[in-house]
Amino acid sequence: MEIIIKRLAHIKQLYLIGIQQSQQSENIAVFSLLAFHDSIEMFLKLLSEHKGLNSSKYNFLDYWTNIPELTLKESMRNLNARRVNLKHKGLIPAKSEIEISRVNTTDFFKQNTGTQFGIKFEDISLIKLVSNEKVKEYLIKGEELKDSDEPIWSVVNCAYAFNELLHSYLENKAHRIGDPLSFWSEADIESPELTAEKEYHIATFCSGNTNTSKMLYKDFKELEKYHKRVNNNLNDLNEFAKITALGIDYKKFIKFKILTPEIMRTEDSKLLSLGMDRRYISERNYDFCFNFVIDSAQKLQEFDFDLDSLFH
Repeated sequence: MEIIIKRLAHIKQLYLIGIQQSQQSENIAVFSLLAFHDSIEMFLKLLSEHKGLNSSKYNFLDYWTNIPELTLKESMRNLNARRVNLKHKGLIPAKSEIEISRVNTTDFFKQNTGTQFGIKFEDISLIKLVSNEKVKEYLIKGEELKDSDEPIWSVVNCAYAFNELLHSYLENKAHRIGDPLSFWSEADIESPELTAEKEYHIATFCSGNTNTSKMLYKDFKELEKYHKRVNNNLNDLNEFAKITALGIDYKKFIKFKILTPEIMRTEDSKLLSLGMDRRYISERNYDFCFNFVIDSAQKLQEFDFDLDSLFH
């Protein structure tokens, strides 16, 4: 059953991709039909295996003939026709057809998943697709809190999960590789801070010349600001290099960063959130953050390795 649940999680993920596409501009939304149809077809393939049926020669609608308890046959016939028109005839569906397809696909999964597999479609968690146990713990906690009196903590736990995801992936490699990963560390160019000792030296150098002293103070302050801008710009470049090098969608990362609080990791690896704008708290924004972490985890899982294992 564990394998079936995991495959259902993959199916649900493809369905959710279709949902996301359907909410975008019309040029992108049309492709949601392909995701909806493919997710249903994956479901039907899994169901036929589960029932011991040989579906290798089935056409799409043959599943309803051989599994008569399946519902929404006519709705699925129409979805299949729209998909054929789009993919094979180049006929673009109307916006209303995309909306109907979204509703019908949602109804199909809600009506058939429970009766066929004994689990409600809404209870299938994409967390099953994540291998990192600590990341899973944060995501589970976020799911538990999203309907609580303080839903802000559901988003905070998504931020914790993403921080833990990157930290866990890089930690094992950084202590072995060293310098090649140094550009992923925060920039720390020493700033020419205007200390009391330096002020004394400036005053001494100017020998009471107030105008010269003020000019030097001003130049020193400008240099301080310049170094701060350099450090900030380098840290932005480091962040961009890290995220893109790991194959994570940087545009989605920007949105995720806006929606979530800044996270600080203490020396004992405890995670702390540094404030959160409550205006961003909504079910839709939480779903985006949750799915972003899931997608990022899968990206890193495509190719991961433990450096310690390479030395044995």
